[in-house]
Amino acid sequence: MELEIQPKAPVDKYEDAVQLLKLLQGDFCYARTALQDLIIRFSERETLAGEQLHTISHEIEDMQRSGTIRNVDPRPGSAGGHPSRRALSKAQAPPQYAPVLEVYCLGSFQARVDREATAQWRSTKARSLLQYMIARRGHPISRELMMEALWPGCDPLLGNNNLKAAASALRHTLASVQGKQDSFCWILFQDGNYVINPNAHLWCDVDQFEYHWNAGRYLENEGKVAEALREYETAEALYQGDYLEDSLYEEWTILRREALKDIYLAILSRLGDYTMQKSHYDSCILYCQKMLHNDRCREDAYQRLMVCYTRLGQRNRAMSWYRICEKTIKAELDVEPAPDTTLIYRKILHNERL
Repeated sequence: MELEIQPKAPVDKYEDAVQLLKLLQGDFCYARTALQDLIIRFSERETLAGEQLHTISHEIEDMQRSGTIRNVDPRPGSAGGHPSRRALSKAQAPPQYAPVLEVYCLGSFQARVDREATAQWRSTKARSLLQYMIARRGHPISRELMMEALWPGCDPLLGNNNLKAAASALRHTLASVQGKQDSFCWILFQDGNYVINPNAHLWCDVDQFEYHWNAGRYLENEGKVAEALREYETAEALYQGDYLEDSLYEEWTILRREALKDIYLAILSRLGDYTMQKSHYDSCILYCQKMLHNDRCREDAYQRLMVCYTRLGQRNRAMSWYRICEKTIKAELDVEPAPDTTLIYRKILHNERL
């Protein structure tokens, strides 16, 4: 007698599919965690190398100015040159001068060459050109893309002339710091693309801000709260103002500015939660006030302020913050405060414990 094999029921097939999807989801979560760990490790080493190079460059510059060491001529065949390199041509010799460019984009824009600030910009478009190139560094930027970003809707011929003039002014401004007019070519133009000279050592506060934010999130996910908070505190200290806040009317800056502000508010929220849990009410109040300075409608900040002032014994201040919240939310969003906010207020009115 032959056995008849019954096909699997549809329900069994669905169960198998669900189990397979769960396994795939587990593999994906593991791979994502491993990738995040790898990214953080590479970022840590990149930041450490950049900071060490930054420090060493400054120390060498100071020693050269004081005469402690003399400038070494790296050309083949010169005194002290390595014998094995004497066959290299002059074009192949390493550059004698590689400057450090520090760029501050969080708040008022600043650029420093070897710790010396640019004294004066010859044109606002030269400054905008540097800002745009910093934001898109690491990749060549086409002439057409830059013209559209900085001179939208402009005639192509006129836009190209404007771009050439701005690039020339930018080169001169950066090269003129410390009197190094002809020693280093900052802006390169190749095959219709502009790029910052890759031999320059570049430091940007936005990079550091995002690095410490990502490091903090990773450490927090790993359960290392104390280490994560140190990263958040470092990131918060770097945020000296909104991204390129003196270039508010440059359209290409808007999305980047809002994205960085969102990160900053998330950092303040985490720091506010932690300081309130630890009963560090003065610190929590400061973080919440910074949140409201950037977003007047953040009810979680109002809620923390009400709780902190109540626990500090300043009930009137707590009630004042509720009234400010109520007035602001109504004016900005035309709604009443959230039930959670109102509940805290009622507890304060009835002297209930918060």
